[in-house]
Amino acid sequence: MKKRFGFTLIELLVVIAIIAVLISLLLPAVQSAREAARRSQCTNNLKQIALAMHNYVSSNDALPPLSVDCNRNSAGGCITEYNRASQHARLLPYLEQNAVYNAINWNFSTRWGPEDGVTTVGYPGNDPNPPSNGAAGGAAAIPQMTAICTMISSFLCPSDGNPGGSGGYFLGNQSKIVGTSNYPSNTGLNRRITGGRPDVSWKLQGPNYVAGWDGAVNATSTIATFQDGTSNTAVFSEWVKGPAALPGKDGLGMVYYLPNRLEANGCSPPNCTDLFFAQQCNNAPVTQANQAWGWKGEWWAFGGTMIYSHTQTPNRVACQYNDQNTDWRATLTLVNASSNHPGGVNVAFMDGSVKFVKSSVSNAAWYAMATPTTAKC
Repeated sequence: MKKRFGFTLIELLVVIAIIAVLISLLLPAVQSAREAARRSQCTNNLKQIALAMHNYVSSNDALPPLSVDCNRNSAGGCITEYNRASQHARLLPYLEQNAVYNAINWNFSTRWGPEDGVTTVGYPGNDPNPPSNGAAGGAAAIPQMTAICTMISSFLCPSDGNPGGSGGYFLGNQSKIVGTSNYPSNTGLNRRITGGRPDVSWKLQGPNYVAGWDGAVNATSTIATFQDGTSNTAVFSEWVKGPAALPGKDGLGMVYYLPNRLEANGCSPPNCTDLFFAQQCNNAPVTQANQAWGWKGEWWAFGGTMIYSHTQTPNRVACQYNDQNTDWRATLTLVNASSNHPGGVNVAFMDGSVKFVKSSVSNAAWYAMATPTTAKC
């Protein structure tokens, strides 16, 4: 009989099975390597933003404000409108984004202004001249379209595929989505909690400040503000952008409403603490679309939407109070740091370092990072 040179069917199936097992073992390693590369890019983005902050301070002897708010009358309406640009907008020249920075007209608002019929800073209910394509902004920002519709890669984490925003402006024959960001500025802890903390008096507890209307209670931040060291105070972190829709429950990308106004949430001295509200946020209903919004991360150029707080620890439910809007009452936020990186979030500190903070960090340690002085939580 002649010898046969080849595989039997059983041998072929065994070889295929072995190859399949090897591939199944290899794929997680490949995915892990890809995520490690994405996390490294995210870390580098935050590092560049933190260094830009340092260069800004070197040039101006102060940190950039979170926003320059309007002058107000006794009813809370805006008498004089200010630009209200974010820290991100002010840091552009130090991120090699001079062209975008030069496209900003500092005489106009970066989102809403008097032209929109806005009497209090918030979503305009009677915009007489709404911009094209529902950009969730006002006509006052139309002169800023070139800048605010620019997507800046340094502001985006490659591990987050959510869009964050969906509104756009028409530029010529094209509609461009308003720019988004994964890297909000730290506002510290809850500025409205007075029970058990009479020292607060509405002052922002974080290292950043609002110029203008809040000037009476928020002094300009400088390096001297960081009494417990620049290496111990967070200035930026990251969050998962929203799905730009209201699908109901969508994990880290959504922001959910607490069921009541802040004063009606059962807060009474001395138990009115950041931890108290963090626990309320965790227990908030998170399934109904009308109790949530999904545009976290939109409008990187507007200071009112580029902030997060340390009231809630990383990668947990993000909330806002039912009476909150995008006025600077937004500094009452329970919108927290979050990421798609396994196990934690990247945090940029004022010394220019970026550290990976685990989701299991204690409330006390997380609160301490929030403030340039010793936190009273």
